[in-house]
Amino acid sequence: MLPEDLKQKLMEVDSSRNKRQEVAFWITKKPHYVRETLQWCFTEDSELLVQSAWVLEIICEHKAKNFFKYMHLFFEKLPTIKNDSALRSCAKICEMLCHYHFMKGFGIFYEVLNKNERKIITECCFDWLITDQKVACQAPAMQCLYYLGWDNDKKWIYPELKNILIENAPQKSAGYQARARKILKKIS
Repeated sequence: MLPEDLKQKLMEVDSSRNKRQEVAFWITKKPHYVRETLQWCFTEDSELLVQSAWVLEIICEHKAKNFFKYMHLFFEKLPTIKNDSALRSCAKICEMLCHYHFMKGFGIFYEVLNKNERKIITECCFDWLITDQKVACQAPAMQCLYYLGWDNDKKWIYPELKNILIENAPQKSAGYQARARKILKKIS
């Protein structure tokens, strides 16, 4: 059961970035609430599923270390998420995690994702690209796969990604096509 004060805060979340940030920063002051929010994010019949996902995206962006502690919960449930709005936030979280992991040269974070977590992201991202998802989910998936292709044991990703993007781009939106061109340029 969700603690009452956390539930009240999540009920305040709306689509504005300011409100999302306000609640996200409130949650990180009580780090165990990050765990509660993650569990709520993956409860399909939850009336606060979308708000939880939105807040987790902000936490991962601005207070990533608070997210890392409970990240295993995210990966346990990631393949099961179906809600479009929550899926978009989860795709953005995956993109940020890949960025943190592969940008270790900048000294921000190092080895954020273990091998199994990278495998889960890879599978989910390919799934999001080949199923009928919105561009808001597919664009971060492309970026994740671009990063994941840097792994020595994942050199197979680029040819697969290239085939999907070339095949799908003509039927997709301008946003999809722009991101696909950007990724294709990087992997060619």
